[in-house]
Amino acid sequence: MLRLGKPTSTSLMRSVLLRIVLAATLVVGALTALAYSFIYTETQTRLLDNLRDWVVERARNDSVIFELAEENLARLSSEFVRLYTSDTVVTTDDFWSYYQADQDSAVRMHREYYEGVYADDGLYYESVSGFVGNNQPVDDPDLQRRLVLSARLLAQFGPAWINRFQNVHVSFPENAIVLYAPDTPWGLEAAPDLPMNELGVIRSMQQSENPERLPGWTGLYYDETAAEWALTYQVPLDLDGRHLINPSHDVSLTELMEKLVTDTPDGGYNLIFRGDGYLIAHPAEPASDRRWVGQMSLENIDDPAIVRMYQLIDEATGGNPGTVSLIHNPVGDVWLAVSELVGPDWWFVSVYPESLIRAAAGQAAGAVMFTGVVLLLLLIAIIGFIIRRDAERPLAQLREAAQCIGRGDYAAVADGRVRLPRELKNEVGLLASTFHEMANSIRDSQATLERIVQERTRDLQAANSDLRELSLLDGLLGIHNRRAFDRDLARVFREAGSGQGEFHLMLIDVDHFKLFNDSHGHARGDEVLRQIAKAISSTIRQEDRVYRYGGEELAVLFNRADTEPADSAAQRIMDAVRRLAIAFPESEHAIVTVSAGLTHFHAGQYSVDDVIAEADGRLYASKHNGRNCLTTGS
Repeated sequence: MLRLGKPTSTSLMRSVLLRIVLAATLVVGALTALAYSFIYTETQTRLLDNLRDWVVERARNDSVIFELAEENLARLSSEFVRLYTSDTVVTTDDFWSYYQADQDSAVRMHREYYEGVYADDGLYYESVSGFVGNNQPVDDPDLQRRLVLSARLLAQFGPAWINRFQNVHVSFPENAIVLYAPDTPWGLEAAPDLPMNELGVIRSMQQSENPERLPGWTGLYYDETAAEWALTYQVPLDLDGRHLINPSHDVSLTELMEKLVTDTPDGGYNLIFRGDGYLIAHPAEPASDRRWVGQMSLENIDDPAIVRMYQLIDEATGGNPGTVSLIHNPVGDVWLAVSELVGPDWWFVSVYPESLIRAAAGQAAGAVMFTGVVLLLLLIAIIGFIIRRDAERPLAQLREAAQCIGRGDYAAVADGRVRLPRELKNEVGLLASTFHEMANSIRDSQATLERIVQERTRDLQAANSDLRELSLLDGLLGIHNRRAFDRDLARVFREAGSGQGEFHLMLIDVDHFKLFNDSHGHARGDEVLRQIAKAISSTIRQEDRVYRYGGEELAVLFNRADTEPADSAAQRIMDAVRRLAIAFPESEHAIVTVSAGLTHFHAGQYSVDDVIAEADGRLYASKHNGRNCLTTGS
């Protein structure tokens, strides 16, 4: 009998063990696979959403300059019409006080208007030049008046606009131009016989070429006088059917192209297409002589991958990517995140390899998979140990309990709804108790697995929050950047507008900073900016905040005035910069100084642009009054 029963007992043990292991493997494996799939999909979706958001934000930032150009020229056109239709008189003597004929019969503004001079009209002129080709007579009083009025407007508007643009200028249908361009005395250097009104840029605004009188962006071109790649936004201005002037902005692409290479997602790269298929910019390998492509048609591009990218985007979006389009390119297995740059009809494209997304998603999901495998192995080991230790377990109860485990009903065993002989004081009771504990462990493991998923999700959210906070800091100065400034100014403006507080805005500009860089080098210039930013940060109150507004221009938001008047806090900042006593022999003050404008929120300000414009105007007044001073408007 013993010999007959022993094989049966062994067979039953193996059968039970096999069933339990199979059930546990299926349940834990299924849960692990589901968790892996979920984490992988969620991580991939999050990374693609981050890429989409990054491209939208990058395109929005790069589009600001194009939108600002349109706003500036609308204001310049309106002001010119107002002056032109006023009773302002410009005599021939007045005209020749601004202009002179050179030895080649071209008419140019006196050099002093570019180098800096207070004119008889009461305005300060600097970086202003004008040019009339030697094929154009200047004896027409109306032409003389338009040239003088344009110069006056550029002297007023140019300093406030030039931080974001290469220049601002006014061209004429009579082959004449007036410019505000701090870096290039264009009007003094242009060839005397240059036929500007016959070339593509200005000719496109002539009534014969543009009968609808539409403003527009030119294509990318190389300005040989300025020696830069640029494009121009210009507005034809007519009055009573007569073409008067073309207010224009030139936008230099040097900085934009540099950002194309340096500001990229990790592992990816960026490029720019024009809507009609021209490649504007593309970062090649460092050793390549084609790092900046400039402007090339698809027929001239010898890289099939680039041509395929354009064709794929054009097919997928119908030539209209909109705010953002996300396209998978099977050639190279990459994602193309595309967004339009408002203004010149350009497509900003960020190329991101699918392999990086898979690696990140696989890493997060792999941790879940590893946990599931460990739990499965642990479970199998426990079951095998229990079955091997006690072969006398009542098979009926064990079978019923194993079936519940096979169905994944661990609670039935853990809660005692399936009876096990745990009360026995022998090996059977021990086996029953252990089996009960195993059911509890599996149920708890499910909860642990869910908790791990939640913790990983929270970690990812925290990392994203840290990245967003880092994106609000300026990498050079360590203070908050323009993006943080725009966000905070909009917030305090809304609060102040609803009566929930008040604030002051202070705009600060380092005096003659370009001259300092030219004399002492850009590295020293960067160090000076860091010193000034540190001095301001240590001077302001805890409730105030300093930002890098752009280039050498800083901004301070004073959020309350109940502890100390903002005027006093602003003057303390000016004193703190002076106390740095940074040597600057080329300046009239012999040290590095700043000019500043301070404004406070009031009911006459209808938008944040009004607040900035008022502070900027007072900053300009400080520069006008000799720099190294603060203008408050009080």
